[in-house]
Amino acid sequence: MSEKREALDPLRCRITAALQVNPRASWASIADALGEPERTVTRRGRELLESGNVRVVGVIGATGAVILRARCHVGMARAVSVGLARRDDTMFVYATSGHEECVAEVLVDDAHLADLMLDDLPSITGIRRIQVDPITRVYRSVREWRPSILRPAQVAALTPPAHEDYQPDGRTGSEISVLHRSILRVLAEDARTPTSEIARVVGATENTVRRHMETLEQTNKSRLRVVVEPELLGYTAEALVWVRVPPREHKNLVSLLLQHSEVRYAVAIAGADSLLINFACRDRVALHQITTHTEWAALADSISVVSVLRATKRSGNRLFAAGSASYLY
Repeated sequence: MSEKREALDPLRCRITAALQVNPRASWASIADALGEPERTVTRRGRELLESGNVRVVGVIGATGAVILRARCHVGMARAVSVGLARRDDTMFVYATSGHEECVAEVLVDDAHLADLMLDDLPSITGIRRIQVDPITRVYRSVREWRPSILRPAQVAALTPPAHEDYQPDGRTGSEISVLHRSILRVLAEDARTPTSEIARVVGATENTVRRHMETLEQTNKSRLRVVVEPELLGYTAEALVWVRVPPREHKNLVSLLLQHSEVRYAVAIAGADSLLINFACRDRVALHQITTHTEWAALADSISVVSVLRATKRSGNRLFAAGSASYLY
C-alpha cells in the first residue's frame, strides 16, 4: 500500500461511495439519496475532491488489455513501477509482495501485442523477466466496485441508466473524432467538470456536448470512475489473487465470487491462471477468510495471494503526480 493515511470519516466515505455509483451525480441528488442536508454534502464533497484524496476521472474504453507481471532486478522494483506508470497505455500499476514484484494492466490491441511484448516492455530498465496474459473477459471493473458502505436502496437511487456491456475484444479501435478527444481530455482531468465548462473548452454548445458525452458513455469510449485508495474507505488489506479453476467450475466460481463486495476487480486471463482478482478487505483476517473459507474458493484448484504494497497508478492516473492523466488522450 501507499504511505499510511487516516481513513475518511463516515460521511465522506458515503459521499465517495455515492460517487462510485454515479460519478457525475449532483450534490443535491447525493444528499437526497443519503438523507443528509444538501449544504453539508456539497461542502464536504467539494472539500473531498479538493483534497486530492478522491478524484473523479474519465478513462478511455480499451479494445484490448493484458495483465503484465514483471520480475525485477534486486532494488529496481520501485523504478520499474514508476517507469510503467509513466506509460500512457497502463491502467494500473501495483508493487506487490509476490515473485513478480510489479503487476500492471496494459491497454493494447491484438495487432500491437507482439511489439509490446518483444520490444517495448523488455526495454524498461530494471525488468528481468516478464509474463503477459491477455484479458479474455472482464467480470468486474473498478468502475463497478461497490464497497459495503451504502444501503441497497441508496445505491439504487443513484444508479444511472445501464450502458453497453464492455469487453476487451482486442480489435483495433476506431479513430476518435477531434470533438470526442477534446471532451475526453477534459474528463480525464476532472470528470465532474460542469457541462457548460466542457462546452466552453471544446467550443461547442451544451446540448451538443451533453449528447456526445452520452454517446461516449453508452459506447464505452468514456468510462467514468472514482480514484481512491481503498484504505481511505477502511479497507486496509488489498491483495491480488491468482486463481486456477477447472473449466467446468469456472462459471459457478465467478457467480459466487461476485457476491462479495470486497472484489474490486475480476478478470479472466489467457494463461496458466484462470482469473486475476483484486480484493480490498477490512483487514488481513477478512482477506484470509474470503480466500480460504468461502464457497467460491472451494471450487478453485489453487489460489495464490500477494499483497499490494503500493499503487503507483490507478485508473490511468499516476498517484502523487500532478496532471498525470493529461497524456491519455
